[in-house]
Amino acid sequence: MADVEGEGICSSVPPLPHPSSRNGSGNGNVTPGSCQATTVTSGPRLVQIVKSDSGYGFNARGQVSEGGPLRSINGELYAPLQSVSAALPGGDGAGISEGDRIIEV
Repeated sequence: MADVEGEGICSSVPPLPHPSSRNGSGNGNVTPGSCQATTVTSGPRLVQIVKSDSGYGFNARGQVSEGGPLRSINGELYAPLQSVSAALPGGDGAGISEGDRIIEV
């Protein structure tokens, strides 16, 4: 799974709330059919990556959980988050981009 920020949206689908409307300030909707660029932040998503002859197409940074410090969140232990430090050419085929956080493998 990974967590990322989305790109601009331009379509005729029903209006989506703008991130600033999450706290209740303003309606933040995009009118259907308009071509207004807006940033949509999505939550965790499941991606499938396939190893090619040259690897997976991205570099990950972070600590390995074995022997590394674990963090307790609500009584459960979690390894430190890993992040994508670089998406190599062609490596974004699974939808992984630089800066994404790897939550689970």
